[in-house]
Amino acid sequence: MGMRILIISNLYPPHVLGGYEILCHQVVSYLLERGHQVHVLTSDHGQAPSDEPITRTLKVYQGFEKSASFMRMARYRCAAHNYRQTQKYLKTHDFDVVFVWSLLRLTPASAHAVQKQRLPMVYTFNDENISSFCAHAFSWNIKGAVHWFLDRFVMPKITLEGLDFTYTTSISALLKRNLIAKKVPVSSSRVIYQGIPVEKFPLKEKPGALHSPIRVLYAGQLHHYKGVHTIFKAMGRLVGNASMPSLHLTVAGKGPEEYTQELLRLSEELKVDTSFIGSIAHEKMSGLYQEHDIFVFPSIWEEPFGLTHLEAMASGLPVISTANGGQGEFLVNGQNSLVFEAEDDKGLADALQSLINDEALRMNLIEEGRRVVCQSFSFERYVDELQALLAEACH
Repeated sequence: MGMRILIISNLYPPHVLGGYEILCHQVVSYLLERGHQVHVLTSDHGQAPSDEPITRTLKVYQGFEKSASFMRMARYRCAAHNYRQTQKYLKTHDFDVVFVWSLLRLTPASAHAVQKQRLPMVYTFNDENISSFCAHAFSWNIKGAVHWFLDRFVMPKITLEGLDFTYTTSISALLKRNLIAKKVPVSSSRVIYQGIPVEKFPLKEKPGALHSPIRVLYAGQLHHYKGVHTIFKAMGRLVGNASMPSLHLTVAGKGPEEYTQELLRLSEELKVDTSFIGSIAHEKMSGLYQEHDIFVFPSIWEEPFGLTHLEAMASGLPVISTANGGQGEFLVNGQNSLVFEAEDDKGLADALQSLINDEALRMNLIEEGRRVVCQSFSFERYVDELQALLAEACH
């Protein structure tokens, strides 16, 4: 029998920041196909029509175009609005369970309103942003003591104080550890790895074949912590190498102007043949993978997971990546990928050279990568596990 599910999310398509909102929409689509009733309560960003029942009455306390600041009073006003709107919505709708996605810039007020109604609630954590709502720890200095008091007795709805985190999911074991270290009470969180709709990322017609010049792809945001500069430095090492065929780098994504200019400068200085193509709509990513030969992901920070890795692997691209984040929980060096240390441009250059010169290695990585994704990271499996947790929370 289908469940009546309310999704709470800061954003929902067509308004998206990245993969989080797209993933939420995909999960909603799958749940609807399985016979569940799903409603979405989100912020007032984006007004395009949709097949799902969507209510856009929540507010964010600050836009997403710049980095968040604490803004205690703005959070407080936003929390009051979202608490009232959520209460109002729950009075006119009946749900079996509430599924909370990203609360970034929303505040946890909607979750407090749901808990007040004693409705079962499940949270899914795909990043560490929820930790920004932890109540201030006590401090003997005046400012710290005031913040401790405000968070617990005056403005608790802008914090996680008092919320029940019995039913939560974390996108990786790494993320769960990091949240616990940041005092988010998720010791019982269930690690549920994301999946991808494998059928939307078909195997390339000629997996392992190389274009001339060889096409290397990076797809993601352009920030220093993403390590994109490492690709330029690595490929710069290979320029002019008589034993190497020519290479072309495609950079798909956008970011701050200052860092983008740094990448343009590196491209010119190191003579790396590069195309900067900007952000690509997710539905066009499959075609982009099909057009390339190698996927490189050089992130410096600990990524919570690695959906683009899975998409590239499903498409038949050999993957070269750092493994210091959640992607390290499924990447196995020499079996389904080649792994290098963050900012180690020589290590990346060596990996590129090995992959290009060794066809057997290329084919092994492609075959094993595709097998791993199909076997363990399908979207069906992902939704199965989410659905089971939602049902468990209801009983």
